[in-house]
Amino acid sequence: MPRPKTLPLTEEWTDPDAYVDALLSFATSSDIFRHLCGGVHILDFLTREPDLYTSLLPEHWRAFFEHHDIQDLLDLFLWEDLRPLLDQSRDLAADGGNPSARQEWRGAPLPPTDLLEYLQQIRRLSLGRDFRPPQPGKPTIPKHIAVGMNVKKYHEVAHFSRYVDSLCATVDEQRGENITHVVDFGSGQSYLGRTLASPPYNRHIVAIERKHQFINGAKGFDIFAKLKEKKEIRLYNKKAACKDCEEPERPGPINENTSARESEGTEAVTTDDSAKQDVDEEDVAMINVFRDISIAPDEIGSAPHKNDPKKKAMALAAKKQESNQPRGTMDYIEHDIKNGYLEPIIKDVIEPPPVAPTESSMNAEQESNGRPNDAQVMVISLHSCGNLLHHGVQSLVLNPSVKAIAMIGCCYNLVTERLGPATYKLPILRTTHPRLTKDAIAYDPHGFPMSKRLEDYEHDSGRGVKLNITARSMSLQAPYNWGREDSENFFTRHFYRSLLQRVLVDRGVVAKPSIPKELYGAESLDSSEAGNPLIVGSLRKSAFASFPAYARAAVVKLSRDAHNGEKVKAGMADITEEELNDYAEKYRHTKKYLSIVWSLMAYSCSLVEAIIVVDRWQFLREHDSVKDCWVEPVFDYSESPRNLAVIGIKK
Repeated sequence: MPRPKTLPLTEEWTDPDAYVDALLSFATSSDIFRHLCGGVHILDFLTREPDLYTSLLPEHWRAFFEHHDIQDLLDLFLWEDLRPLLDQSRDLAADGGNPSARQEWRGAPLPPTDLLEYLQQIRRLSLGRDFRPPQPGKPTIPKHIAVGMNVKKYHEVAHFSRYVDSLCATVDEQRGENITHVVDFGSGQSYLGRTLASPPYNRHIVAIERKHQFINGAKGFDIFAKLKEKKEIRLYNKKAACKDCEEPERPGPINENTSARESEGTEAVTTDDSAKQDVDEEDVAMINVFRDISIAPDEIGSAPHKNDPKKKAMALAAKKQESNQPRGTMDYIEHDIKNGYLEPIIKDVIEPPPVAPTESSMNAEQESNGRPNDAQVMVISLHSCGNLLHHGVQSLVLNPSVKAIAMIGCCYNLVTERLGPATYKLPILRTTHPRLTKDAIAYDPHGFPMSKRLEDYEHDSGRGVKLNITARSMSLQAPYNWGREDSENFFTRHFYRSLLQRVLVDRGVVAKPSIPKELYGAESLDSSEAGNPLIVGSLRKSAFASFPAYARAAVVKLSRDAHNGEKVKAGMADITEEELNDYAEKYRHTKKYLSIVWSLMAYSCSLVEAIIVVDRWQFLREHDSVKDCWVEPVFDYSESPRNLAVIGIKK
């Protein structure tokens, strides 16, 4: 596998350290960036005075936005070639704004120079997301292994499994010793691990997952993937075993197939409730798995050729040949990962307990199931949530047996904060949601940032790079995947939710949020002072047909809240359809303003993801035990936007 660039950067950047310096400098000095990425919450949009749109954006930006539809502005933010516009705008400024030299963009004056410069900075500092497969051809997964995968998961697993296998070969070559096991962090249903354990990869996988039900479901899929033998299930029928309960035999037609099945000892199913109690939990999980995926009997082990001697002999020969081929394995560990130290957790799987020290037993221990005592482990993860990826990255430097990692993160909103609250020059732009304060003062040692470089980075507002939950949540947006319909749906949902918050404030259900007294945001506020946002969550599609429909559906859901339900019901009981329509009409013009701010937030927060990913890569660089580390896209952004993998190889 060819070694990619250290970071996926544009051609402008030849030195990764120069890029990191520029990224951190911009992120800690640009007020617009810091306010868009962490200083604004959509729920506050219509409840702040002065309003957030006026407080946040310069007047000449707002004047320009008035001339254009939101879809045109999205084109400007995401797709327009900015360099010609910048050149024209700068030339116009050098000309002193001469009317004869006036130039236009889409029938209106050119975008402001500082807006174009801001947009250009975001683009040049964002990490590249274009995926170029290192190997020709589109990888595929056999149907019996791909069971349960949706289109997105299939794409991720097909590409990443091939990548991991190729990386293992690279590590083997560089280190002169073979990777013996691949440890999958937060394995879930083990789609990735199962693919790597199956042909053509045949890797030995140790899947670590904290949810028991996920492991049970994964084991069911393992049987269908032919990684494990199907367990015979014979349900015990108490009535059949009790002679006193026997009923007289009733004559009837003989079913030869039924007799054959029973004589061969395969499943005998009864509907007797007492018999169901004798089925263990794993058996039930297996039955449910196969029922859910609608597997035909001949696909899960029955033999349609059993009455044909010739076909039977051919099947036996094929099975024998298959058994002689190297095969991967799947081992599961039910464990809630709290840090990156793995040695005690996987020791019993990778290194079986010692047996009597005879020569034959020693040989058997070395060769059994591909599990040598001197384990060489690669740790992988496909979309680890929150700090789980931090633990995976740390595993490379904490564990002697771990020789390489390949980690893809997700759910940055679940990452904790290590250094405390961020600062904002305008207090009004800092939301006072209690969770922001709680997370900011947690000082979690496992949180962001991981690296000393970001921890010690000095800037005008202090020391250390800090990202709050609002910024980290926004970094999960994928604006380059938005179509017209997608974006309009986003804007409508956010507008309705912010407008509902305005209604709740006006009717006294939620207190009007107070303006913070300090920039650091560490003061303690109760939910009423903070303007408790109340979590609506998801609603049916029909709820978004109009604002009254949304408000009614949201109130029904909020009324079930254990703490605020009665207050919501009392405050909203007498509101009429006419009043709700009046709110929608009064604030209709603000939908465009909210859409502009949301789009700028999603666009700008690509740098938040870049900062998080760079921090993880920088952490590896700071350890002498790491020989090589880099970041690269490993599947298509259009299929799965969180496509950046952090790779590390030990010396």
